[in-house]
Amino acid sequence: MREGGKRILVATAGLAAFACAHSAPSVKPVLQPAAPKVTEADPIVRLIAMADAHLARGLAEGRAGHLNQARGEFDKALEVYLTVPGGARANPRIANAYQRTLETIQLHEFEALAAGDGFIETPSEPASIDAVSEIPLGEAEPTEESRRVAEEAVKEEAPDVPILLNDQVLACIDLYQGPLRDWFGEALNRGGRYLPHIREVFAAEGIPQDLAYVALVESAFKTGALSRAKAKGVWQFISATGKRFGLAQDWWVDERSDPEKATRAAASYLKQLHQMFQDWNLALAAYNAGEGKVQRGINRYGTSDFWELAKTRAFKRETKNYVPMIHAAIVVAKAPERYGFTVDPQAAPAYDMVAVDGAVDLRVVAECGENQVADIRELNPELRRLATPAKRSFALKVPAGAGDRIAACLASLPVEKRVTFRTHLVARGETLSSVARLYGSRVKDIAEANGLSPKRRLSRGTELIIPVRDAGRAATSAPRQVRNTVEPKLEPRASGASERVRISYTIKAGDTLATIASRYNTTVRELQAWNSLRGSRIAAGNTLTVYTRRAD
Repeated sequence: MREGGKRILVATAGLAAFACAHSAPSVKPVLQPAAPKVTEADPIVRLIAMADAHLARGLAEGRAGHLNQARGEFDKALEVYLTVPGGARANPRIANAYQRTLETIQLHEFEALAAGDGFIETPSEPASIDAVSEIPLGEAEPTEESRRVAEEAVKEEAPDVPILLNDQVLACIDLYQGPLRDWFGEALNRGGRYLPHIREVFAAEGIPQDLAYVALVESAFKTGALSRAKAKGVWQFISATGKRFGLAQDWWVDERSDPEKATRAAASYLKQLHQMFQDWNLALAAYNAGEGKVQRGINRYGTSDFWELAKTRAFKRETKNYVPMIHAAIVVAKAPERYGFTVDPQAAPAYDMVAVDGAVDLRVVAECGENQVADIRELNPELRRLATPAKRSFALKVPAGAGDRIAACLASLPVEKRVTFRTHLVARGETLSSVARLYGSRVKDIAEANGLSPKRRLSRGTELIIPVRDAGRAATSAPRQVRNTVEPKLEPRASGASERVRISYTIKAGDTLATIASRYNTTVRELQAWNSLRGSRIAAGNTLTVYTRRAD
């Protein structure tokens, strides 16, 4: 919902495609392990199959967002090769399989980093309101048949808001049956998740429940909808109006995308507009264009009849089309079978609530509850990041039945395992500017992520959350005092001198990956893979995971 210059769309038959449909993000192909045929006579094939089984499980866990479990399986896959007598390079077949496994794991880790270390903002999708054309409606004469069907639908369904079946409204009904048919049907199905709650809230506020279909026109019931005018959520609030009606917006959370809270805000706003204009058509016009625009039109043209004002220059074409679009949506949505729609409404998901204190990566939450991270994100669309807010408690929705398990898991997790993103411990003399330069971030982003003023002086020992803007750069630099949960976690094995064990090496001044690799009889490429490094930059004081022979 936008004030002033809000762009509301009304599509026409001339539209070649409806911009509401959005493309799924492209996904890089992940190298899939080969599936060798296992025979009793070939122990190498058995060994590779064992490693590939761990690798496949790791990839599956990664797709579910379970990063720690994925890395555990990846560690086991590497361990199969590293504990072979003579090492992973002792046999050409084992060496090739080991190299393939390393490259697959490395690609997975880079893709995880590309997700933004939990801080890249959740992507939005185009608001349906922006896909409607401004070409005038009603240029084609509606047929008597379309008028008859609409009149019967209104009579039988009895909408609780006055509906006028004029040529503009009938033209919109034809639009929903024609060029926008697929979009309208999908919106009806999606609305099943939200309509019961919307009707309940509207009834409690004493406003017409059929105004629930305003959300269909605004966003097609998409919580992630973002318009060109930066209006957001199911109800398309601009930032200022959202804040005016109590919808919090900060670096972590945007409650305009919370369908429950935004619905209560929309009900309050619509009720206020009706009290102001004493007419639902004018209230809807004001929801679109702003109450100031409507009041000026009334004052200038001396009428409070929306349909008369629509004949003047009081409103832009988008506002003139907006009200008939809503009338038409109510008519069709209340009698979909009359218009050839078969509605299969999506059910509202059941969920539990878990109080989460501070920033916790949603991938950690999903792993605790053995859930898909996508399901948790879908239940909490108001979260702008892949994490709960820092320095405060957040009521997180989780899939029904998982609440107690997740709460117990988070309560017992060490602090360092509650996040998979980057933190920084402030040293003496450091400032927000110097920390931002260190990580290739921005002072503004670090300040907002930590609830600080950009001019705030930092105290030694303060732990900062670091939003890294460039995941590639983040992968190649490992500044001191950074919590890094990407490294493998294999435990040393009491094995023969030719077998590999895991050690942690503290980087010293003057060290390079090449000198460390030479010292431990390995390669730079393996060091990069074991530590998820894209380049060769390392920093004194950090630790590297190294797999080496016990003799070394």
